[in-house]
Amino acid sequence: MTTPLPVKPSRRRRTAAAGPRPRLRMSLYGFLVAWLAPNLVMAALVVVLSLVPALQAYGSLTPLISIVGLAGMVIGLPLCLLVNRLFRHRLNQWVHVLGYALVGMLYGLAVLFTGVGGLLPMLIPVVGFPAAILMALGRTLARPLVTVVRPGDEGASPAGA
Repeated sequence: MTTPLPVKPSRRRRTAAAGPRPRLRMSLYGFLVAWLAPNLVMAALVVVLSLVPALQAYGSLTPLISIVGLAGMVIGLPLCLLVNRLFRHRLNQWVHVLGYALVGMLYGLAVLFTGVGGLLPMLIPVVGFPAAILMALGRTLARPLVTVVRPGDEGASPAGA
């Protein structure tokens, strides 16, 4: 007598939603608050630090102003748009805040890639951590400017609802 072929248990298949899922939609003002405002604050902070006479003994911080500005344009703008695009179906906005904080941490790498010497390479965490905090705060402040768009609904409801 032969042994019957074992029958594999049927696994539940994950059914995908038939239609489009709800997503977050950020207005242009929301993006300006989430991305541009932290970059402006960071630039103002660097300008104020470059005017402190005690820090001039270690070298000029003036190149850091252009580095932070370029980091905001080259690293910050595309990656913030990417975070918005990748997480558009995540309705929990704290995921977006953490994504923006990660983008801010990458600002410190801009100091590393500029190849300047002296004090500036030691400023990687000094640029990265405040930029991460400012980007996360900017995205948190932009939460009221984000709406949830549900498929089939004409109007958008506030994200907090």
